[in-house]
Amino acid sequence: MGLPLILILGHSFIRRLDNFVAANPNLNHQFLLNNFATFKWRGVGGRTMAKTLQYDLFMVASFAPDIIILQLGTNDLCRLDPLVVGSSIEELVTILHDKYKVKLICVCQTLVGSDSVFNMRVRAFNKYVKTFLEALPYVFFWGHRDFWNASQRLLARDGIHLNRQGQYKFYRSLRGAVLKSLRLSSIVYH
Repeated sequence: MGLPLILILGHSFIRRLDNFVAANPNLNHQFLLNNFATFKWRGVGGRTMAKTLQYDLFMVASFAPDIIILQLGTNDLCRLDPLVVGSSIEELVTILHDKYKVKLICVCQTLVGSDSVFNMRVRAFNKYVKTFLEALPYVFFWGHRDFWNASQRLLARDGIHLNRQGQYKFYRSLRGAVLKSLRLSSIVYH
């Protein structure tokens, strides 16, 4: 059996981190785990759940990942109710598992920004997602540590995306999500 295939999938946070990693020689797209997994990244600015379903499933089909690290929700929450977005992510992970045979899906916490109204929606969404995911054995919720209280010093000037310090922290957090995914996949599926 070969190395597990891991797809890092999401919106502009993933695209920006992909570019950040490419520009920093002390980081790599394999999270320094080259001997443990094979990685592919797909991050597109403005990605919503609907656009992911419409435009990104071809990559899931062609890459056939065992594990997906999913960073979505921010763009949906700009215009939709948190419960609607939560239902959309539930639909997405079910499709990924049932139709595309993804063994394990890590749904990452949506990060707060500088807008307090938006942040209330983010908190409601994360709480809802964390709760409903507990019932699905092939999905787990990943909370990015230390982004709640320290968010202002980690944000770029736009108040949404991450600055250099935030990018490093986000990279380390996603690496933690990958390590937990590898550990869970070896327990559950081997």
